[in-house]
Formats: sequence, structure tokens, C-alpha cells
Amino acid sequence: MMRRSWLGSVCLASLLILSSACDSANIHLNHIPEQDGADLSKETIVLWKWIPSGDQMRDLEISFEQQNPDIDLVVQHIGESEAYFQKLSVGLASGNGPDIIAMQVGANANKYKSFLEPLRPYAEKSWGPDWKSRFHKLALEQSASSGEDYRVLPGGITITPLIFYNRSIFESSNLEEPRTYDELLHVISVLRKSDPALQNGIGIGGKEGWACRDIFMAIAGQIAPGKVYRAEQGLVPWTDPDLVESYRWWRKMFEDGVFDSQALERALYPYAYNDFNRGTLAMLSMGSWQLSVMTRQAVSGLYHPNRFGLFPLPQLTEGTRRAATATVDVAWAMNRDSKHKEAVWKFIEFMTTGEGQRVWSNSLQVLPSATGIQVDRKAMAGQMEEKALATVLDYYTEPGMAGTRELTNSDVQQKLFEVLQALAAKGITPEEAALQMQQVMDRGALFENTN
Repeated sequence: MMRRSWLGSVCLASLLILSSACDSANIHLNHIPEQDGADLSKETIVLWKWIPSGDQMRDLEISFEQQNPDIDLVVQHIGESEAYFQKLSVGLASGNGPDIIAMQVGANANKYKSFLEPLRPYAEKSWGPDWKSRFHKLALEQSASSGEDYRVLPGGITITPLIFYNRSIFESSNLEEPRTYDELLHVISVLRKSDPALQNGIGIGGKEGWACRDIFMAIAGQIAPGKVYRAEQGLVPWTDPDLVESYRWWRKMFEDGVFDSQALERALYPYAYNDFNRGTLAMLSMGSWQLSVMTRQAVSGLYHPNRFGLFPLPQLTEGTRRAATATVDVAWAMNRDSKHKEAVWKFIEFMTTGEGQRVWSNSLQVLPSATGIQVDRKAMAGQMEEKALATVLDYYTEPGMAGTRELTNSDVQQKLFEVLQALAAKGITPEEAALQMQQVMDRGALFENTN
């Protein structure tokens, strides 16, 4: 899941200093128990991550070390996800990577696959031949996208896109949650007229390609069900008329003023998110992770009960079905070069099926990927928040889920980011977008055939 830490800029600056120091001293994080924060009397394992967040990670670390008093878990928060994967690329390639790797399924898991230890033998040894029954089918299928030897195992599920809205702004204009595209246009029109100072439309943070993808996957889930995934597999062309129509809808939503005027100029975190919290932006596209700030435990001066609601992307045309995507976020992996593999496996067990899975799921940063773990609806801060969680859980269990959030081919996914941004800026047409996607597929097929 791609989100920016409030401390992103500070962490990134620290990261650059640390990276320089590590390079000059040729430090191998897997092999040095004496690094800051480590207990020399215990076996030390190092975790790099962008999530879980600070408070969540603190609770998880305490719980894990209570269950494993002989292990010292050293956690390094790298920053937002882009900075994390940049650091991870350098660390793994140079032998300076962490023992425990927070990973995304799909394109990133495939990209880093050669650095990851197969986890299937560990799972079979610890849980027996029926070990797969411990996970929800959707979560395990996505984790297997990088191989049946399971280089990653699921740590939780998130759902996108979800349109969060400011309840008081909606109520002041007598607005209801829109269920159709025409109703959404009506909401935006009313809000535009009611308060000229209010930023128009839905904030999406489209400066980052992943935020554009989240919306597009929901569009395609209605207009071209399943065809994005079939196109990535080469089973249908990217120039398929339904996919071209999906691109057309993406651009149409910009032309119709559905998204805010700064949609392509700013990232979701912290910029659009800050405006939403200040009440200068009435709607913001995020994911189910946002429920984590809407629990009784998380309520603070920033958030008050019954403040926000949410709805999925409305029905675009008659006969289509509202859709969302789900992804494993985060998956857990083991560095193949770690010298502490048994200790690392204990942490992966803890986070995938153990107490860590329960603790993190109850924070609602993620939904459970393990069977037998339930989230407590009464943990929400108020009635609006309970309703929001119920909506998310309905989409989590519906067979009509549009599919996975992440694509499995990193080149194809990166090109999708680019064409969506170019389409929104009117730099290319829907037909040109489809052709560019097909060209990336064709180049990949040619490369495979020559190797």
C-alpha cells in the first residue's frame, strides 16, 4: 500500500546520511548486533519497513519480544514506500539488506524475488501439510504470484479505492452518498456552488502513479471486468475496445471535474490528506487503511467521531457494478542472505498467523489475511465509522471484487502509471494509451523469446 509517513522528509534525510555511512564502512546489517538499539545478549534481527506506523509497530515489537525474549527486533523506519524500495534495492544488491523485508505482492515481489528465501518449507514444517488453510484464498493467491515456493506470505489486506467524505460538509448541503455517476456529478456541482473556498472534486494525489492506478482499476472493473489482468497475461490485447473505453472514462472524469484541480500536481500524503483533514477538501480517494485513524483507540485532537464517511466509486453506467480492488499489504519476506533465518521465521509466523496478525488487524491498518481473525466493529469511534467499516467488509467478502490492486509485471505497471497521468493531462488519447501499453507487452514478449 503506498502511503507517506508524516516523518517522511526527516527519515529520508536520515536515510541518506545512514546510506553514506554504511557504504564507507561496508556495514552488513544482517551481521552486526552492535548497531544502535540492539541488545548484545540476544539474537538480533533487523526489519526495514514503511508500515506498520510508529504506534502500531511499537505495540507489535513489544508483543513479539515478550513472546521471544531471546530475540532483539531492531526496527528501522525508512520513510514512505518509494524511499523504502529505493533503499531496499541498494541494500539487497550490496549485501546490506535487512533480515526481515516488508514487501508488496505482484510487481515488487517479482522484482526482488531472487533476494528472497522460499517460505513454503518453513510453513510446511511449522503448520503441516494443510498450512494454506490458515489464510484467506485471495491473500494466498496474491502471495503465490511470485512463485509456488512462496517468497512472501500475507500480512494483511487493504481495499481501494474508497472515497472518504466530510460528513458535516455533506450534511450542510443536504447531500447523500452518491451511488451513480450522475449523483456524483450532482454532489460536486452542489458543493461548488455552496462554498467557493472549497476545493472542487475528489482529491486523488495523482502526482503519484499508484494513486491514478487505484481509481483506474475500479473504472476498468466496471467497464472491462477482468480484462486488465487478462491483458497483462497476454490473453487479450491492451487495445481491446473495453479497455480503450476504460481509458476514455478515466479522462472523462477529469473533463467532467470529478477530480480536484490539483489532482496531478500533488501527492496524496501529506498534501491532499492535509487539506481533507482541514476541511478545505470535501472528498478524498484513499484505501481501507484510513480506517485506522477512525477507531476509538486512535481518536485524538485531529479526528473526532462521526466526522468522515466513505463510499466506493459510484456506478458509472447502467448495468455495471460498483467495484473495488484488494491487495496484500504488506507481505512479509526473509532475506535469503540472513544469518538468522529461524528467528526471522518466528517474526513472520507472528505477523502472518499469530498475535501480530491479530494486533495489526485490530488497528485496521490492514484487514485480516489469516482465517480465524475477526475485526471488532465496536472498536470504531462512532456510528459513522462503524458504517464505514461495514461497507469495507462488505466489499472484502463480495464475489464481485474487481480484482487485485497490483499488477505482477513491474514494466507494465510503470507504463500504466505513465499513460494514466498523460491521459489526464490530455497529452495522449485513449487509443494512444492502449497502443503504448501493448507496445510494452510486445517488447516484453520479444525479450522473453530471445532468452
